[in-house]
Amino acid sequence: MAVADVVVSFLLLVSIYGILALGLNIKYGHTGLLDFGHVGFYLIGAYTAALFVLGPDTPDDFTVYIIGLGNVPLLGTWPIAILAGTLLAAVIGGLVTLPTIRLREDYLAITVLGISVIFQRVIQSETWLANGPDALRGYSPPLQSYFPVTGQSLVGAVLFGVFVAVVWGLTTAGFGWLCRHRSTPLQTRLYQFTALGQTATPLRGAVLAALGVGAITTVVVVLFGIILPVGLVVSIYTWTIAVTAVRLHYSELSRPALITAILVGSGLLVSLVPLAVIETVSIQIAVTLSALSVLVLSYYIAIQRSAVIAANRLSIIGVGSLWFVSIWYFVLPLVDPLTAGRLTGALQTLFQNLVWMLAFGGDVGVGYVIIGLGELTVQLDYPRIQLAGFILFLTGLFYIVEQTVQTPFGRVLRAIRNDETVVESLGKNPFTYKLQSMMIGSGLAGFAGALWAMYAQGLTFTTFAPRVTFIILLIMFVGGVGNNKGMIFGAALFWAFQQATTQLAGFFPPAIRVNIQAFRLVIVGILFLIVLYYLPEGLLTREGSTTGEQRTRRTEGAEWATHCLPSKTFEKRLVGLSLLMVQPLRSSQERLPGLLDQTALGKRQRSISSVDFMCPIMVGSATAEPIFNISWHQQIWRQLSGVAPQDSVVVSSPRRSA
Repeated sequence: MAVADVVVSFLLLVSIYGILALGLNIKYGHTGLLDFGHVGFYLIGAYTAALFVLGPDTPDDFTVYIIGLGNVPLLGTWPIAILAGTLLAAVIGGLVTLPTIRLREDYLAITVLGISVIFQRVIQSETWLANGPDALRGYSPPLQSYFPVTGQSLVGAVLFGVFVAVVWGLTTAGFGWLCRHRSTPLQTRLYQFTALGQTATPLRGAVLAALGVGAITTVVVVLFGIILPVGLVVSIYTWTIAVTAVRLHYSELSRPALITAILVGSGLLVSLVPLAVIETVSIQIAVTLSALSVLVLSYYIAIQRSAVIAANRLSIIGVGSLWFVSIWYFVLPLVDPLTAGRLTGALQTLFQNLVWMLAFGGDVGVGYVIIGLGELTVQLDYPRIQLAGFILFLTGLFYIVEQTVQTPFGRVLRAIRNDETVVESLGKNPFTYKLQSMMIGSGLAGFAGALWAMYAQGLTFTTFAPRVTFIILLIMFVGGVGNNKGMIFGAALFWAFQQATTQLAGFFPPAIRVNIQAFRLVIVGILFLIVLYYLPEGLLTREGSTTGEQRTRRTEGAEWATHCLPSKTFEKRLVGLSLLMVQPLRSSQERLPGLLDQTALGKRQRSISSVDFMCPIMVGSATAEPIFNISWHQQIWRQLSGVAPQDSVVVSSPRRSA
């Protein structure tokens, strides 16, 4: 199996767990609701989707379930099944929330954990519901019967065109986002070409480019029946954009730091060489662990002695990891054919990994004869078209969640996370927002469960054990609590670790291999503790977070602003006034001089807590809606705090100091 096939399987799992982590991030990262039972809604989505696409139960198939709607027109299709799993998980999440949401954080987490275990035990013990402890199988993913696609039929050409359209559109959207932030003139011209001139917005350009390229691909395949040249062009395009993204992201990395990163990645590769060349297990383990220890110690010493390396230590690890992965993907697969003297085999392997969009080999496919490569049989297999759909789902849901948390609704959720008292003082009901947050997060978990049912083509209750929730918690904390991009990044890191340990276990005898794969759960737990201790905000940190210096300056300004308040009425008015520092309110502009005068009447000290909060508020008797224009009140902010307004606001939550 080519390395590209391993990467396809890896990305499928990242997509599912990325969506699952986005749901938990809505609950905990943005609202502060610790849900240890998140896996329960994952289970609901998976089993609901499976029951919708299963045919009616028959006595001779050794499978028992309550209902199968697969033969019902429209209702028994996968789109309806995914929608049903999502909605049912959201509704049950809301029902579970009603009696438990008022509990304290730790009690809420334990209660929801118990409910998720009940869901799992019901599936296990009630055989009539979903085949009990045995696997629920007998359904197929959508369109699977049309694969592998060779492009020799009209349906195959259309499916291949759709696949190319999705890949081209997603890649072009990412390229457009890069060009909007920073790019060279050459990259800008390339983007204009790949987006077919539609560069008004990345989303519009990506959609129109996808439709155009997909239509062109379909016509070309119908007329000429060629898929390899198209797959080669699109694959090279995706690799080009990936390399461009990495270069732009690490463009500020100095040469010493870059050299150190390459040395770290190469050192990791050298440390693992004893696993492949030493046959004695005990010596394998001893030499490998010793080499890894030397590598870690050397990097630690370099951090202590070099300010440049210390300032870029995480970026160095990132570049070193990418260097290691590049060698693993392109270079290591060539070792076996080259040592066997098969140059053509090595070139074929390199070509197959380069053209990742197509599967090579097999009994069905289109044959090509290429000079220097020999005979190749290519086709589009089902996992790749499934990957395109899953990535499209992940991208769409990420965009929706990202836009949602930037709305006033999302800002209220973050305010609830930080201080419910402030939210209540501004006329908002935290219970309602918590309920909505739990329903949205549970719905996303149900959506991920439906995708898992499609991917696995069979369900067992053991898949939905409570450990899945703690894996998602690890993903969330590693990526960055409250950071939606961190959920995808954390899922990629987790499954990269799983894939790496699986491949490393292959160097050991079968008896030891099982123990190594089980021991990685211990390693995951240790890594979890290390992340919580050294990186409590995750690798990407919370979105919208500020540096320590910024927080100090803004907190001092808020303390000055809350220095003198004569009554709770004026405390609430100052909360509203703090919001006005970033969001001027049309209906209360004329009242600001009076509010400023009133804040100087009292003499009592107050302590404050920082809350990132922007939403419609009440100032006096005037209802105020937020508008995003900070130029109007620059002088007011400076008068209160002595610093310029930032992109988020510190709201004072008044509490009497002892």
